[in-house]
Amino acid sequence: MFPFRVFCRRRTTLAPHEVVEFYPSYGYQPAADENWRIVVQGGVFNPRLPWLRRRPVMSVLRRAMKVEVASLERFRQRMHRFLLDPEHGRQVSIRIGDLTFAAGTSNPAGLFRQEIDLTAEITDRLSKRDEALRRWLSYSAELLTTDPRLFTGYVQLIEPDGVSIVSDVDDTIKHSNVPNRRDLVQNTFAREFAPIDGMAALYQECASRGAAFHFVSGSPWQLFDPLVEFLRAHAFPQGSFHLRSFRIRDTARKMRGPTSQLAHKRTALEPILKAFPRRKFLLVGDSGEQDPLIYGGFLRERPEQIVGVYIRALHGETTDDLRLRAAFDGCPADRWRVYRAPGEIRDEVLQHLA
Repeated sequence: MFPFRVFCRRRTTLAPHEVVEFYPSYGYQPAADENWRIVVQGGVFNPRLPWLRRRPVMSVLRRAMKVEVASLERFRQRMHRFLLDPEHGRQVSIRIGDLTFAAGTSNPAGLFRQEIDLTAEITDRLSKRDEALRRWLSYSAELLTTDPRLFTGYVQLIEPDGVSIVSDVDDTIKHSNVPNRRDLVQNTFAREFAPIDGMAALYQECASRGAAFHFVSGSPWQLFDPLVEFLRAHAFPQGSFHLRSFRIRDTARKMRGPTSQLAHKRTALEPILKAFPRRKFLLVGDSGEQDPLIYGGFLRERPEQIVGVYIRALHGETTDDLRLRAAFDGCPADRWRVYRAPGEIRDEVLQHLA
């Protein structure tokens, strides 16, 4: 006799209890005409947290991370998203105006990404400008007619010419102290996010002069909501987000390993640079992890696009630091700078936007 096997068809539509979250992205013009291609990205997850994770697991994590009672509520809020189950295989569709488009299928981490072509007529009719005269296009998830919920996403339409700033997050615009693992955990899960003095003002000045922003970070997508709140609270300009894919089964070593950091940021940056061959890019990061190595590589490969690289000295490094010199070996000396405070690079950065 042959053993019976039960085959369960994987669910492809969003269940009534599941949630789709869209992450801010960008749109570009891939050809000489005026039509657009937008990048839609997001995640699908189950917002229900099982009792075992809500109580025992959360308690174990709290003790392991040595979270103080005063920080307990913040810890619970930030850790909550990490313990939720991602939903694999969900086919996401979006609605723009009166049109519907397929937006991709969620992977095992619950994430999806899709590029969608739109006519100039659609984008002109539906996009809106913010205070800095940037154009944003909104869309919403296409759900079953019996599902009244609304999930909305936004895409910044970026012109082919101009200046874009690619910015790291940890230790570049907010204090994280990534090299110190214990301090990193506390800064990520237990403490209020603290901005690097002067960075918001510098970025706002750049945005007022037309710069577009892409925040590319090794932080996981589970921190998207608190990071958005941090940017808003400290008046950083809006921009697209490009964070790390992470599942609870992944170890901290795998999440923060140099090789995976390098692969993530290169994978995130390459499509952006390719989408805007005529734009000039400023890359801003810090000396704590792999930013010098990553940015140095792009500067050597794309000297016509990368007009400036700025590395915040986390431990007082200078351009004579052996690790930094190795990372920027073969790069024009006038294209990369090491700084301690944003005031040191303000005038040079703004010159690129003149």
